[in-house]
Amino acid sequence: MLKNVFFIVCIFGLYSCSYFRAKEEGKLVATVNDKSLYERDIADLFNTEMSSEDSIEVANAYIDKWVKDNLLLQKAELNLTIDQKDFEKQLQNYRNSLIIFNYEKRLVEQNLDTSIQLSEIEEYYKMNSSNFELKSNIVKLVYVKITPEAPKVNVLKQSLLFEKEKDYTTLEGYCVQFAERYFIDTSEWMLFSEFKKLANVTVDDELNYIKSKQVKEWSDSTGTHFVRFVAHKVKSDISPIEFVKDEIKAILLNKRKLVLIAKMKQNIYEEAVRKKQFEVYTQ
Repeated sequence: MLKNVFFIVCIFGLYSCSYFRAKEEGKLVATVNDKSLYERDIADLFNTEMSSEDSIEVANAYIDKWVKDNLLLQKAELNLTIDQKDFEKQLQNYRNSLIIFNYEKRLVEQNLDTSIQLSEIEEYYKMNSSNFELKSNIVKLVYVKITPEAPKVNVLKQSLLFEKEKDYTTLEGYCVQFAERYFIDTSEWMLFSEFKKLANVTVDDELNYIKSKQVKEWSDSTGTHFVRFVAHKVKSDISPIEFVKDEIKAILLNKRKLVLIAKMKQNIYEEAVRKKQFEVYTQ
């Protein structure tokens, strides 16, 4: 049968693409038992820019899928029970859930206060800090990569030690002028895995590597790298609040959202009670 389908499509391919858009009634393309596919059903697959060869290829792919899908569907129809094929209730429940979800979403967008105070974050962290156990090592660091042509390398090395108050300013100025890549925000925690990607470096003993606060230097074909770890927390330690601040904010917002939705549902219910919009019949 598929050979016949291909033959029919090849005949169609001899005509211009406008032929496919004609949507003439009654011209069969393929059949699967009592199911029929007409030329008008595939007309929208084509456009005026397609060649006859492209039209044939697109049509063949569509028809082949249509035939296989309908063969599978009819096999399923024969082998599933009536209850297994009854999706009306499931579809209605799904539709109802989507309507309720989108209505709740709109109400939340209109009414939810999204401002979270730092004091709220700190209070939640204090009460739930044991829930924020680190799954990976994290570090605070300064990292700089320079090209072989970069000047004043000794100035860079000295500033990385932070022995003088002006060293950070010196480091920042050097990086802006000469560094190819750098990260020098010592207030930010970073996953150690992110640092390895940033520096394209492989480390066998992570713990010893991050515990050392000495300036580490290495070179590769692209340049010279410098890193100094300012602080670290290891796997299983409790996360510092700065590292989980955004996560806590998301948790608090979600809690606030759930409370808001519950309150809105209760308001709708109480309004319906006042207006006598429903009645429950006891069994």
